Amino acid sequence: MNQAVLYQRANQVQRHDARMVIREYGNMFQWRIDGKDRVMDIGCGSGDVTIDFLEPILPSNYEKLVGSDISLKMVNYAADTYGKTHPKVEFDQLDIGDDVMPKRYLEHFNHITSFYCLHWVQDQRKALRNIYDMLEGDGDCLLVFLASNPVFEVYKKLSQMDKWAPYMKDLDKYIAPLQNSTNPGQEYESFMLETGFKNYSVEVRQQIFVYEGTDNLKENVKAVNPFIERLSRKQQAEFLDDYIQTVIDMDLSESNPDDPEDLRFITPYKLF
Repeated sequence: MNQAVLYQRANQVQRHDARMVIREYGNMFQWRIDGKDRVMDIGCGSGDVTIDFLEPILPSNYEKLVGSDISLKMVNYAADTYGKTHPKVEFDQLDIGDDVMPKRYLEHFNHITSFYCLHWVQDQRKALRNIYDMLEGDGDCLLVFLASNPVFEVYKKLSQMDKWAPYMKDLDKYIAPLQNSTNPGQEYESFMLETGFKNYSVEVRQQIFVYEGTDNLKENVKAVNPFIERLSRKQQAEFLDDYIQTVIDMDLSESNPDDPEDLRFITPYKLF
């Protein structure tokens, strides 16, 4: 549960981008005439993005909002935090990369969203097929995830260090599948076409996010790093120090005007 609390406290970029995209594209959802929409948010994490940004734009009499996540700890935390105050919101454990989806969800949802989840799924075609299968025939979806991010290059460099290599043997499963694509938008369009989606639009944006201060970046890395829980507390501190030094070596830092003794960290990334 501690990881869920940490994630909710240190998911700045995820909240920033989810808010941005919902403000821009939220009015494109085709709501039911009777307002009885059923919605799923894939990869809800601690639930704050689902509740703070998605739920407020739904029709007031929507039928159901399901926040799903692969992590049972995240799902339980979200349910404990928001279940009593949001009676029409459910939280359920679900792996969008599974071979099949639960029967109760097939052709069940009018709308599906996902914010900062799908880049963790190596088989993008399978994830899209599962989303397609859970939508009603005239349903729509809004999917936001990383095409590429320097964090994955940092992971690669750390995995080449003798002291971290034993803990990062499965590195490849945590690298965004389109990280090294020369044309990620075109590739993803082909996936959507193969799946059967119609009237879709794929956009890849160049984004920059600035982390103010070393401790701030460490907290954010600790919240989403898939390897950190494999390490002892002492190792975690050393791993984060090496992470910071690697970012500095990659010329992704600069002096912090608000604190001359600290740094700010520049993260240029591509976002679907």
